[in-house]
Amino acid sequence: MPFNYDAMRSNSDVVKAVELALFREQGGICAYTGIKLGFSTDTRPLFHIEHLKAQDHCQRGEDTDYRNLVACWPEPNFKGHVEYGANQKGAWPSPSEAGNFVSPLLANCTLRFVYRTKSQIAAARDDDTAAVETIRMLGLNFKELKARRREAIQGALKPKRGQQLNLAQARKIKTEMERAEVDLNNGGNISLRAFCFAIKPFIDREVRKLEGIRNSRPNN
Repeated sequence: MPFNYDAMRSNSDVVKAVELALFREQGGICAYTGIKLGFSTDTRPLFHIEHLKAQDHCQRGEDTDYRNLVACWPEPNFKGHVEYGANQKGAWPSPSEAGNFVSPLLANCTLRFVYRTKSQIAAARDDDTAAVETIRMLGLNFKELKARRREAIQGALKPKRGQQLNLAQARKIKTEMERAEVDLNNGGNISLRAFCFAIKPFIDREVRKLEGIRNSRPNN
């Protein structure tokens, strides 16, 4: 019996189960942007089920294939105009462009990107045309998203009224983030920090810098 996405949407219990599973697997953050996801007070999801391969290009069964689904911001029927993430991606990529899309489910996804500043994302290698195109087509350097990312990074580096982290604090955040990632990958019900994959390299850099300062002092 054929079972497509419209049929799935007609069964609220199935939809809720898929939404919750995706939410938990992703640690409660958007697969494309890193924005924090959640539920309203009436348990309505403040995110939508996104197709990695757009429904317009799906063959039979692909629009309900769990491996083709992720949770993304914003919620369905969002009133605002969003120029990044899932809204910007739309039906991209077409089948002929599929090689230009770096899926967030790829094992090496985070290694394909770097953060040049506290807001600007770039391809880790200049010759990685797929990473470059993914950034462009998902609007990952759109000004509003960059501002949100920068605020999250700054908040991690200066959590108390703008005071810079000391080494112990920076190490604690680094350890907590690494443990959360491991626990999530092991099936734990873990809530990740918003923009954690953008914060992590800056925390790592801060730990190395503070360790260098400490080790350069006399008697250390």
